[in-house]
Amino acid sequence: MQEKPIWLDEQLEIKHILQQFLDKLDAKPAEQWRHPPAITINAQNIPSLFNVDEHADQLWALLRSLSSETSGDYQLLEIRRDKKRNPLDPAYCNARLRLNLERESMLRHWLNRPLQTASRLVWQQAIDENAHCFEGDVERLRGRELKFSGKSPQEVVAAFIRMRTYLDTPVTLRQLSARCFWGDSKFLDNREELVCSLHPQCQLLVRPIVVNVHLPARIDAVLFIENQDNYVHAMCCVAESIKHMAQVYCSGFKGSASRIRSTDGVSLHYSKNSGPETTQSFENWWFDIEPLNWPVYFWGDLDFAGMSILKVLKQRFKNAQAWQPGYARMLQYMLNNDGHAKITDERLTQVDPGLTGCKYADEVLLPAIRKRQRFVDQEIITL
Repeated sequence: MQEKPIWLDEQLEIKHILQQFLDKLDAKPAEQWRHPPAITINAQNIPSLFNVDEHADQLWALLRSLSSETSGDYQLLEIRRDKKRNPLDPAYCNARLRLNLERESMLRHWLNRPLQTASRLVWQQAIDENAHCFEGDVERLRGRELKFSGKSPQEVVAAFIRMRTYLDTPVTLRQLSARCFWGDSKFLDNREELVCSLHPQCQLLVRPIVVNVHLPARIDAVLFIENQDNYVHAMCCVAESIKHMAQVYCSGFKGSASRIRSTDGVSLHYSKNSGPETTQSFENWWFDIEPLNWPVYFWGDLDFAGMSILKVLKQRFKNAQAWQPGYARMLQYMLNNDGHAKITDERLTQVDPGLTGCKYADEVLLPAIRKRQRFVDQEIITL
């Protein structure tokens, strides 16, 4: 068995791709795959490859060294190039990486992820023995083992069955999670579809998104602010640039949620200075009752996550743009090589959003991030 390349632990993006292959195999064993699992090479999966610089060339060479394209000993991957790619694009653009299933044991050895076959079989057996307790389809639950610290597979399956006792009346997903999974209200986060597939009769209450709003006496525009410190400072600020801007704080991706503009999907909380007439005008705009043509701006971290929030925010507020007065100052920090390195373990999940639809973000901010390989957090400046 070949030992892992000495460079692998330093190349976090390649290591992350290899981890994804094992995630796929943990969800479905190799013998159940009609074709080997595959991953597309694009700016979301391996963002550094699309920076068109020396590091990208090195990264591509290392990735190829794991493939059957070279005469190396690993032969871990097969690279299938996109025949329809633009001739001006890099050779790897939209190529498919396919895992050589015969090298699964070697890959598990490299990443210290032993095969979990025995555990998966126990999980599937627990579901099969209790399938009659679910009114809906159990295949989604059967296909992926869900673990809860200190609890056996049988106990976790029993917790999913226990949901039936709480579904006669409407309940939120977090209430259901806390009652069934030993007080953990977040265990079922992002698993609403699974719950509904197991128990089609369930009535899950929509959990409104809490949004904080500060309104001036006159509104000329709306500014979404990603981070709390900057929002609180903006509320107290008399800067001319935000004097007539409604300021909205809803951390992270909450402001871009699909239900953000529905009356039952959001709970708007106003600062004490917001008058009733201004509040009513703002809500008429927010819920699209009155077509007020206020410009909408977003100001957050200068990183891929911030640009991704802007991209999705534009789906809810179509004229949303990056707020140049804030981002221009942050950009200057980046150009002076301040900020922090883009690729770190905790930031690996950030992926390049490609295009946001905002000209300033797409032509100025994102190219700077890709070139400098750095992020700048919003809290670095005040108004």
